[in-house]
Amino acid sequence: GHFRLADESDGKASLTLDLGDLPTDAVVQAAGDEPNGAFWEGVASYVAPALAARLDMDSEGSMFAVYGDRTDLEQLRELLQPLVDQPAAMTGLLQRAQADGVLLEGYGR
Repeated sequence: GHFRLADESDGKASLTLDLGDLPTDAVVQAAGDEPNGAFWEGVASYVAPALAARLDMDSEGSMFAVYGDRTDLEQLRELLQPLVDQPAAMTGLLQRAQADGVLLEGYGR
């Protein structure tokens, strides 16, 4: 669902997510955030800081892209999947971040 996991030539793997048409975009925008690449990198860093620290993030405005070990990427995909598919899950995350005083866009950079 939405995510693409691919093996790269250097033994690493990539996890990408095309943005702009996700089931949770509306709740993100309603919260005053822009569901772009920087936002999703922040989400990854917020929900999985140790995991995100081992990964190489290289997103654009319209695509979330992260590189690293396949096992790490599979784990990250599992954590992010509900936030892509389930508005209630994303709403909960946005509320948690707000309570923590965290701006998700660019978080962890």
